Amino acid sequence: MHDQYNRKIDYLRISLTDRCNLHCRYCQPEVSEHVTHNEILRYEELLRICRAALQLGIRKFKITGGEPLLRKGCSDFIANLKQLEGAEQVTLTTNGTLLSNQLPALIAAGVDSINVSLDTLDAAYYTELTGGSLDSVLQALQELQSAGIPFKLNCVPLAENGPADIMQLLKLAHRYNAPLRFIELMPLDCNANLRGVSGNEIRSLLEQAGLQLQPDAQRYGNGPASYWRISGYAMPVGFIEPLHNKFCAVCNRVRLTSVGMLKPCLYSDAGMNLKHLLRDGASDADLLQAMQEIIYAKPAGHSFDVKAARFNMSQIGG
Repeated sequence: MHDQYNRKIDYLRISLTDRCNLHCRYCQPEVSEHVTHNEILRYEELLRICRAALQLGIRKFKITGGEPLLRKGCSDFIANLKQLEGAEQVTLTTNGTLLSNQLPALIAAGVDSINVSLDTLDAAYYTELTGGSLDSVLQALQELQSAGIPFKLNCVPLAENGPADIMQLLKLAHRYNAPLRFIELMPLDCNANLRGVSGNEIRSLLEQAGLQLQPDAQRYGNGPASYWRISGYAMPVGFIEPLHNKFCAVCNRVRLTSVGMLKPCLYSDAGMNLKHLLRDGASDADLLQAMQEIIYAKPAGHSFDVKAARFNMSQIGG
């Protein structure tokens, strides 16, 4: 369907849980209170919402968290979602630390591609930044390549670790021929003490290193990244810049939180609690109408450039 600004909305990000086994300082820096198991949407409720979404023209689904692989039955849910008529693509975003053990089940479920969050190849800094171990992620990348599963690397570059991360990640992505995306730090109350690195700063860094950059108009996924080709590197490099290259005018997505809030914009507090509808006995027609109304009312754009958001990214399936 189209929203009030005639944007085609065909992409739904689904958060399975607000829990994560890492505590990245830009996302969920401290152990926070989590919702109880009864508060999160059951898988049958999620599938019911997805069926309604398909009726509204949504064809692409991204499974997120927190860390989605923490939730038991994640791969079974993906398999069931893939079987719904009209579902064209089901992909997963993960921090990669649990991926090795669950990869066979994800492959059997038919996952179309996987995004792996990886901000540094410095093992000590990775532990400082996330609280986790880098080795488990690197092992998972090797297994993804061996299995032939398409994957992308997502990096939130921070000024505190300098340009070394950027160049090392570029070389790693080249080795795997995996698209690498640099995601601009989104201002949240929890990361106010951090400074991100803008896309312009990264492109300048690459040019100063003697690399030539050319815009690449091809799309390599469902998101808002603008892609570039870099001399000597096989894969494209993407930049997701919500502040310095605001892409709201072409945004095609809505988000479903683990507790059932359908959010038309990542930043917005507005939304509709579909869990309450489902558990209060709403009919399929009621559910469809409610989703249609909130998607149609999607705001013109976010307000990160005005005021930091008050949530942790893990709470909304960032």
